[in-house]
Amino acid sequence: MRRISYSGASFLTADAIADALFQLVTALGISQTTESLNLPAINVAGKPIMVKLIVGPMSELISVPEDSLWDEPNITEVIAVLRDRVLALQQPKPSPAYAEIATTDFDSSDFNSSDTGRTS
Repeated sequence: MRRISYSGASFLTADAIADALFQLVTALGISQTTESLNLPAINVAGKPIMVKLIVGPMSELISVPEDSLWDEPNITEVIAVLRDRVLALQQPKPSPAYAEIATTDFDSSDFNSSDTGRTS
């Protein structure tokens, strides 16, 4: 299991959740966005809980291994969601389609002094 420290608090979660969380935060740097997450964790009494947090490209996380007497929380659904989100963020974004720039069929030699209001 891994203890994740974030914003002055910490929680104990499965290794795979910690790994996916770090991958997500790294991928968020690509899109410069934040995500609201609910992650499975274990409280100090060994009971499964959900931890709610907001992470972004500037999130400062620390993950350290920790021995635990308790079983890991159920992570199947959350891992799939986190991995899908990481993959989506890592996909190259299509370049914006630029519209053609409208031009006219004349150039500056088509003007004479009477057209511009100037006199010679």
